[in-house]
Amino acid sequence: MTPPGDASGLIGTAEAHAKINLRLRVFARDATGFHGVETLLARTSLTDAVSLSVAEPGAASSGVSLSVDGPLAGGVPDGPDNLCWRAAELFFDRVFGRRTRPSVCIRLTKRIPMGGGLGGGSADAGATLRLLADRWPRLDERELVELAGELGSDIPFALIGVPMALGWERGRRLLPLRPPRPRPALLVFSPIHISTPEAYRWLGRTDADPGAASILPGPTRLGDWESLERLIRNDLHAPVLDHHPELSSTLERLRACDPAAAAMTGSGSALFAVFRDAEARARARHRLTDSGSVGDPNLVDVQLPV
Repeated sequence: MTPPGDASGLIGTAEAHAKINLRLRVFARDATGFHGVETLLARTSLTDAVSLSVAEPGAASSGVSLSVDGPLAGGVPDGPDNLCWRAAELFFDRVFGRRTRPSVCIRLTKRIPMGGGLGGGSADAGATLRLLADRWPRLDERELVELAGELGSDIPFALIGVPMALGWERGRRLLPLRPPRPRPALLVFSPIHISTPEAYRWLGRTDADPGAASILPGPTRLGDWESLERLIRNDLHAPVLDHHPELSSTLERLRACDPAAAAMTGSGSALFAVFRDAEARARARHRLTDSGSVGDPNLVDVQLPV
Protein backbone atom coordinates (compact mmCIF):
# COMPACT_ATOMS: atom_id res chain seq x y z
CA MET A 1 0.00 0.00 0.00
CA THR A 2 1.35 3.45 -0.87
CA PRO A 3 1.84 6.01 1.91
CA PRO A 4 -1.27 8.12 2.62
CA GLY A 5 -1.41 11.63 1.20
CA ASP A 6 0.63 13.50 -1.38
CA ALA A 7 0.59 16.84 -3.16
CA SER A 8 -1.55 15.53 -6.03
CA GLY A 9 -4.42 14.64 -3.68
CA LEU A 10 -3.71 10.90 -3.80
CA ILE A 11 -4.32 9.38 -0.38
CA GLY A 12 -2.97 5.99 -1.35
CA THR A 13 -3.33 2.79 -3.37
CA ALA A 14 -3.96 -0.66 -1.92
CA GLU A 15 -4.13 -4.18 -3.30
CA ALA A 16 -7.37 -6.08 -2.78
CA HIS A 17 -6.71 -9.84 -2.72
CA ALA A 18 -9.15 -12.51 -3.88
CA LYS A 19 -9.74 -15.20 -1.25
CA ILE A 20 -10.68 -18.83 -1.35
CA ASN A 21 -12.43 -20.91 1.29
CA LEU A 22 -10.23 -23.91 1.92
CA ARG A 23 -12.98 -25.07 4.24
CA LEU A 24 -16.61 -23.98 4.57
CA ARG A 25 -18.90 -25.70 7.08
CA VAL A 26 -22.49 -24.47 7.29
CA PHE A 27 -24.52 -24.97 10.47
CA ALA A 28 -27.96 -24.06 11.80
CA ARG A 29 -29.52 -20.65 11.32
CA ASP A 30 -29.16 -18.22 14.22
CA ALA A 31 -31.79 -15.84 15.64
CA THR A 32 -31.22 -13.40 12.77
CA GLY A 33 -32.01 -16.08 10.18
CA PHE A 34 -28.42 -16.46 8.99
CA HIS A 35 -26.55 -19.77 8.99
CA GLY A 36 -23.58 -20.10 11.27
CA VAL A 37 -20.38 -21.00 9.45
CA GLU A 38 -16.89 -22.22 10.13
CA THR A 39 -14.50 -21.23 7.38
CA LEU A 40 -10.80 -21.38 6.65
CA LEU A 41 -9.93 -18.37 4.50
CA ALA A 42 -6.78 -18.09 2.39
CA ARG A 43 -5.65 -15.00 0.50
CA THR A 44 -4.50 -15.42 -3.11
CA SER A 45 -2.13 -13.45 -5.32
CA LEU A 46 -4.98 -12.40 -7.66
CA THR A 47 -5.76 -8.76 -6.88
CA ASP A 48 -7.86 -5.74 -7.70
CA ALA A 49 -6.40 -2.30 -7.00
CA VAL A 50 -8.10 0.52 -5.08
CA SER A 51 -6.85 4.11 -5.19
CA LEU A 52 -8.26 6.87 -3.01
CA SER A 53 -7.88 10.60 -3.63
CA VAL A 54 -9.20 13.78 -2.11
CA ALA A 55 -11.61 15.40 -4.58
CA GLU A 56 -10.53 18.46 -6.55
CA PRO A 57 -10.89 21.80 -4.73
CA GLY A 58 -14.22 23.41 -5.50
CA ALA A 59 -16.15 20.13 -5.64
CA ALA A 60 -19.87 20.83 -5.54
CA SER A 61 -20.49 18.87 -2.33
CA SER A 62 -18.81 16.53 0.10
CA GLY A 63 -19.23 12.86 -0.61
CA VAL A 64 -17.98 9.87 -2.58
CA SER A 65 -17.37 9.33 -6.28
CA LEU A 66 -16.23 6.07 -7.89
CA SER A 67 -14.72 5.07 -11.23
CA VAL A 68 -14.17 1.49 -12.36
CA ASP A 69 -11.69 0.28 -14.96
CA GLY A 70 -9.60 -2.81 -15.66
CA PRO A 71 -10.06 -5.99 -17.69
CA LEU A 72 -13.10 -7.16 -15.69
CA ALA A 73 -14.81 -3.81 -15.13
CA GLY A 74 -17.86 -4.78 -17.20
CA GLY A 75 -20.99 -4.99 -15.08
CA VAL A 76 -19.34 -3.66 -11.91
CA PRO A 77 -21.53 -0.91 -10.39
CA ASP A 78 -19.90 2.52 -10.10
CA GLY A 79 -22.45 4.02 -7.72
CA PRO A 80 -23.91 3.48 -4.24
CA ASP A 81 -24.44 -0.25 -4.89
CA ASN A 82 -20.68 -0.80 -5.00
CA LEU A 83 -19.16 -2.05 -1.73
CA CYS A 84 -16.30 0.46 -1.95
CA TRP A 85 -18.80 3.31 -2.04
CA ARG A 86 -20.82 1.81 0.81
CA ALA A 87 -17.64 1.31 2.87
CA ALA A 88 -16.63 4.94 2.43
CA GLU A 89 -20.11 6.25 3.30
CA LEU A 90 -20.35 4.08 6.42
CA PHE A 91 -16.83 5.08 7.50
CA PHE A 92 -17.66 8.79 7.12
CA ASP A 93 -20.97 8.31 8.96
CA ARG A 94 -19.09 6.74 11.85
CA VAL A 95 -16.17 9.21 11.90
CA PHE A 96 -17.77 12.54 10.96
CA GLY A 97 -21.44 12.06 11.82
CA ARG A 98 -23.33 15.19 10.82
CA ARG A 99 -20.20 17.28 10.45
CA THR A 100 -18.91 18.23 7.01
CA ARG A 101 -17.17 15.23 5.54
CA PRO A 102 -14.37 15.09 2.95
CA SER A 103 -14.98 14.57 -0.75
CA VAL A 104 -13.10 11.49 -1.98
CA CYS A 105 -12.65 9.81 -5.34
CA ILE A 106 -12.24 6.04 -5.45
CA ARG A 107 -10.68 4.37 -8.47
CA LEU A 108 -11.23 0.63 -8.68
CA THR A 109 -9.27 -1.54 -11.14
CA LYS A 110 -11.01 -4.91 -11.48
CA ARG A 111 -9.14 -8.16 -12.16
CA ILE A 112 -11.17 -10.45 -9.89
CA PRO A 113 -14.32 -11.89 -11.50
CA MET A 114 -17.65 -11.02 -9.93
CA GLY A 115 -19.96 -13.68 -8.58
CA GLY A 116 -17.40 -16.47 -8.32
CA GLY A 117 -17.08 -16.86 -4.56
CA LEU A 118 -13.67 -15.15 -4.58
CA GLY A 119 -14.71 -12.21 -2.42
CA GLY A 120 -13.57 -9.53 -4.86
CA GLY A 121 -16.14 -6.95 -3.77
CA SER A 122 -15.34 -7.63 -0.13
CA ALA A 123 -11.62 -7.31 -0.82
CA ASP A 124 -12.23 -3.96 -2.53
CA ALA A 125 -14.25 -2.70 0.44
CA GLY A 126 -11.57 -3.87 2.88
CA ALA A 127 -8.87 -2.04 0.91
CA THR A 128 -11.03 1.10 0.86
CA LEU A 129 -11.44 0.97 4.64
CA ARG A 130 -7.69 0.52 5.16
CA LEU A 131 -6.97 3.60 3.04
CA LEU A 132 -9.61 5.68 4.82
CA ALA A 133 -8.39 4.58 8.25
CA ASP A 134 -4.80 5.49 7.35
CA ARG A 135 -5.88 8.99 6.29
CA TRP A 136 -8.41 9.57 9.10
CA PRO A 137 -7.28 7.37 12.03
CA ARG A 138 -10.30 8.03 14.25
CA LEU A 139 -11.43 4.41 14.84
CA ASP A 140 -9.52 1.77 16.78
CA GLU A 141 -8.97 -1.69 15.31
CA ARG A 142 -11.98 -3.23 17.05
CA GLU A 143 -14.31 -0.48 15.82
CA LEU A 144 -12.97 -0.80 12.29
CA VAL A 145 -13.46 -4.58 12.23
CA GLU A 146 -17.02 -4.18 13.59
CA LEU A 147 -17.76 -1.64 10.87
CA ALA A 148 -16.41 -4.04 8.25
CA GLY A 149 -18.64 -6.81 9.61
CA GLU A 150 -21.71 -4.60 9.16
CA LEU A 151 -20.91 -4.36 5.46
CA GLY A 152 -20.39 -8.06 4.73
CA SER A 153 -19.13 -11.37 6.03
CA ASP A 154 -15.81 -11.52 4.15
CA ILE A 155 -14.86 -7.86 4.64
CA PRO A 156 -13.24 -8.23 8.10
CA PHE A 157 -10.81 -10.81 6.64
CA ALA A 158 -10.04 -8.49 3.72
CA LEU A 159 -9.54 -5.60 6.13
CA ILE A 160 -7.07 -7.19 8.52
CA GLY A 161 -4.72 -8.17 5.68
CA VAL A 162 -3.46 -11.57 6.87
CA PRO A 163 -2.70 -14.53 4.56
CA MET A 164 -4.95 -17.01 6.35
CA ALA A 165 -7.55 -17.04 9.12
CA LEU A 166 -10.19 -19.21 10.71
CA GLY A 167 -13.60 -17.54 10.78
CA TRP A 168 -16.91 -18.09 12.60
CA GLU A 169 -20.28 -16.33 12.84
CA ARG A 170 -20.68 -15.55 9.14
CA GLY A 171 -16.90 -15.00 9.03
CA ARG A 172 -16.97 -11.95 11.28
CA ARG A 173 -15.05 -13.54 14.16
CA LEU A 174 -11.53 -14.27 13.00
CA LEU A 175 -8.45 -16.05 14.30
CA PRO A 176 -5.40 -15.14 12.17
CA LEU A 177 -3.25 -18.21 11.55
CA ARG A 178 0.40 -18.81 10.81
CA PRO A 179 0.22 -19.75 7.13
CA PRO A 180 2.05 -22.59 5.44
CA ARG A 181 4.53 -21.87 2.68
CA PRO A 182 2.61 -20.57 -0.39
CA ARG A 183 1.83 -23.15 -3.05
CA PRO A 184 1.04 -22.78 -6.75
CA ALA A 185 -2.66 -23.05 -7.54
CA LEU A 186 -5.10 -22.72 -10.42
CA LEU A 187 -8.34 -20.78 -10.29
CA VAL A 188 -10.95 -21.97 -12.77
CA PHE A 189 -13.61 -19.43 -13.72
CA SER A 190 -17.04 -20.00 -15.20
CA PRO A 191 -19.64 -17.65 -16.70
CA ILE A 192 -22.16 -19.16 -14.28
CA HIS A 193 -23.21 -16.62 -11.65
CA ILE A 194 -24.52 -18.13 -8.41
CA SER A 195 -26.42 -16.07 -5.87
CA THR A 196 -25.13 -16.75 -2.37
CA PRO A 197 -28.63 -16.68 -0.76
CA GLU A 198 -29.83 -19.10 -3.43
CA ALA A 199 -26.95 -21.49 -2.73
CA TYR A 200 -27.86 -21.50 0.96
CA ARG A 201 -31.49 -22.20 0.12
CA TRP A 202 -30.39 -25.17 -1.99
CA LEU A 203 -28.61 -26.53 1.06
CA GLY A 204 -32.03 -27.14 2.55
CA ARG A 205 -30.81 -27.31 6.13
CA THR A 206 -33.22 -26.26 8.89
CA ASP A 207 -32.70 -25.07 12.44
CA ALA A 208 -33.46 -28.63 13.59
CA ASP A 209 -30.77 -30.05 11.31
CA PRO A 210 -27.56 -28.24 12.24
CA GLY A 211 -25.21 -30.54 10.35
CA ALA A 212 -22.37 -32.70 11.56
CA ALA A 213 -20.00 -31.67 14.31
CA SER A 214 -16.73 -30.11 13.25
CA ILE A 215 -13.40 -30.83 14.94
CA LEU A 216 -10.26 -29.01 13.84
CA PRO A 217 -6.64 -29.57 14.85
CA GLY A 218 -4.87 -26.90 16.89
CA PRO A 219 -3.94 -23.61 15.17
CA THR A 220 -0.27 -24.57 14.84
CA ARG A 221 -1.16 -27.65 12.73
CA LEU A 222 -3.30 -25.48 10.44
CA GLY A 223 -0.02 -24.02 9.19
CA ASP A 224 0.90 -27.42 7.73
CA TRP A 225 -0.26 -28.34 4.20
CA GLU A 226 -0.49 -32.01 5.14
CA SER A 227 -3.14 -31.12 7.75
CA LEU A 228 -4.86 -28.58 5.51
CA GLU A 229 -5.32 -31.02 2.63
CA ARG A 230 -7.36 -33.32 4.86
CA LEU A 231 -9.57 -30.44 6.03
CA ILE A 232 -10.61 -29.07 2.63
CA ARG A 233 -14.39 -29.27 2.42
CA ASN A 234 -17.31 -27.11 1.27
CA ASP A 235 -20.84 -27.85 2.50
CA LEU A 236 -22.30 -25.83 -0.40
CA HIS A 237 -20.46 -28.01 -2.93
CA ALA A 238 -23.12 -30.72 -3.31
CA PRO A 239 -26.22 -28.52 -3.70
CA VAL A 240 -24.51 -26.08 -6.08
CA LEU A 241 -23.04 -28.81 -8.27
CA ASP A 242 -26.37 -30.65 -8.29
CA HIS A 243 -27.93 -27.54 -9.82
CA HIS A 244 -24.99 -26.96 -12.18
CA PRO A 245 -23.70 -30.34 -13.42
CA GLU A 246 -21.31 -28.62 -15.83
CA LEU A 247 -19.37 -27.37 -12.80
CA SER A 248 -19.27 -30.91 -11.45
CA SER A 249 -17.77 -32.12 -14.74
CA THR A 250 -15.13 -29.38 -14.65
CA LEU A 251 -14.22 -30.25 -11.07
CA GLU A 252 -13.85 -33.93 -12.00
CA ARG A 253 -11.45 -33.00 -14.82
CA LEU A 254 -9.53 -30.74 -12.46
CA ARG A 255 -9.19 -33.52 -9.88
CA ALA A 256 -8.01 -35.90 -12.60
CA CYS A 257 -4.93 -33.65 -12.96
CA ASP A 258 -3.64 -34.95 -9.59
CA PRO A 259 -3.68 -31.77 -7.50
CA ALA A 260 -2.97 -31.90 -3.79
CA ALA A 261 -6.54 -30.63 -3.35
CA ALA A 262 -9.35 -29.22 -5.49
CA ALA A 263 -12.74 -27.79 -4.53
CA MET A 264 -15.26 -25.02 -5.05
CA THR A 265 -14.75 -21.75 -3.17
CA GLY A 266 -17.58 -20.08 -1.29
CA SER A 267 -20.92 -20.45 -3.02
CA GLY A 268 -19.15 -20.79 -6.39
CA SER A 269 -18.88 -20.82 -9.27
CA ALA A 270 -15.07 -20.51 -9.13
CA LEU A 271 -13.09 -23.70 -8.55
CA PHE A 272 -9.54 -24.01 -7.27
CA ALA A 273 -6.80 -26.61 -7.27
CA VAL A 274 -3.65 -26.52 -5.15
CA PHE A 275 -0.48 -28.21 -6.44
CA ARG A 276 2.70 -29.32 -4.73
CA ASP A 277 4.94 -27.53 -7.23
CA ALA A 278 4.83 -25.28 -10.30
CA GLU A 279 5.61 -28.17 -12.67
CA ALA A 280 2.51 -30.07 -11.55
CA ARG A 281 0.41 -26.96 -12.10
CA ALA A 282 1.88 -26.43 -15.57
CA ARG A 283 1.06 -30.04 -16.52
CA ALA A 284 -2.51 -29.58 -15.28
CA ARG A 285 -2.96 -26.35 -17.20
CA HIS A 286 -1.66 -28.00 -20.39
CA ARG A 287 -3.91 -31.01 -19.90
CA LEU A 288 -7.03 -28.90 -19.33
CA THR A 289 -6.46 -26.51 -22.22
CA ASP A 290 -5.13 -29.11 -24.67
CA SER A 291 -8.23 -31.25 -24.15
CA GLY A 292 -10.46 -28.22 -24.64
CA SER A 293 -12.24 -28.97 -21.36
CA VAL A 294 -11.32 -25.55 -19.93
CA GLY A 295 -10.53 -22.51 -22.07
CA ASP A 296 -7.24 -20.77 -21.33
CA PRO A 297 -8.85 -17.42 -20.40
CA ASN A 298 -10.77 -19.22 -17.65
CA LEU A 299 -7.59 -20.46 -15.94
CA VAL A 300 -5.51 -18.17 -13.73
CA ASP A 301 -2.22 -19.08 -12.03
CA VAL A 302 -2.01 -17.90 -8.43
CA GLN A 303 -0.09 -18.48 -5.23
CA LEU A 304 -1.81 -19.08 -1.90
CA PRO A 305 -1.86 -18.19 0.87
CA VAL A 306 -0.02 -14.88 0.40
